[in-house]
Amino acid sequence: MKYWNKNLKNMAEYIPGEQPQNLEEFIKLNTNENPFPPSKSVLEALKNACDENLRRYPNPTAAQVRECFADMHSFSPDHVFVGNGSDEIFTLLFRGFIDPKDRAAFPYPSYSLYYTLAEAHGIKYDRIPLTKSLDVDFEPFLEKKYALAIVTNPNNPTGKGIDGKSVRAFLQKFEGLLVIDEAYVDFYGETLIGFVKEFDNCIITRSFSKSYSLAGLRVGLAIAHPDIIRGLIKLKDSYNVDRLAQAGALAALRDVKSFRYCMEMVRNNKEYLEEMLESLGFEIVPSKANFVFVKHPAALAKELYEKLKARKILVRWFDGPVQSEYVRITVGTMMEIKTLIKELREILKT
Repeated sequence: MKYWNKNLKNMAEYIPGEQPQNLEEFIKLNTNENPFPPSKSVLEALKNACDENLRRYPNPTAAQVRECFADMHSFSPDHVFVGNGSDEIFTLLFRGFIDPKDRAAFPYPSYSLYYTLAEAHGIKYDRIPLTKSLDVDFEPFLEKKYALAIVTNPNNPTGKGIDGKSVRAFLQKFEGLLVIDEAYVDFYGETLIGFVKEFDNCIITRSFSKSYSLAGLRVGLAIAHPDIIRGLIKLKDSYNVDRLAQAGALAALRDVKSFRYCMEMVRNNKEYLEEMLESLGFEIVPSKANFVFVKHPAALAKELYEKLKARKILVRWFDGPVQSEYVRITVGTMMEIKTLIKELREILKT
């Protein structure tokens, strides 16, 4: 730590979900990855991209991906930025769109990387508690002059969506930048992307990691006013999205049929998971994502997590107020879900 600066010394480290060395021995339901593989057309595109052109630099702005996504959503490409995962986009926002003297705000509980990145950049922030029903209350975000707010639609780890009317009313009053992280929105399709055309201080972020089964490629999108997009491009690394990632993302966007089929499969599996958990007495937070946030009146969440891990099943448990009462379970394959339920039934018996 001899050469660490003050921000690095003081920041809380972001801890990703567990990735055991012997991963093949586990049922992995802790990091919200898609249980189904990328489509055949995506895998083919990746194979075709592994040619002699790998010696060349990729397109610096991932132009084809920008154009394809923009066309699908009736935007111009200058409204779209392609990043090395959504995480890079959040990093750039903290680096170039908020001054050190300003303040940010995020819901709690939510994606803890927001807090980590704020601390890493020396940005002070407030955590705005969710309501008792685990919804975002936008009124407290107006009580101070926040330069940046990030909310998640649907929220992670709760899975609850955000009411569009509340967001519009908030944006009509809010003077800072509002980032709406839609990493999980594809599973139920209740996007707020239209607000980008209405408000120049609204940024939508998207991810290819969840719905497109491409967590290993690291591709994310920001959709915003062209002035914001120009700023992100100015800040980013020269070639932030590699040639293979661009090829895979483009093929994924074009393969609409496989995408829709995958979303239907995940939703069906989620409904089955919820039914089985309810039959075991679990309380389930209504989720619009590919995971569920649950607790059981007769079992501590941390103990459930530990006992499942001992049985080679990984789910996510978060320490801290409110969230420590729950475990987050990613929707898996039908076989994985049946094994999970079998083990939970045995654990609850004891």
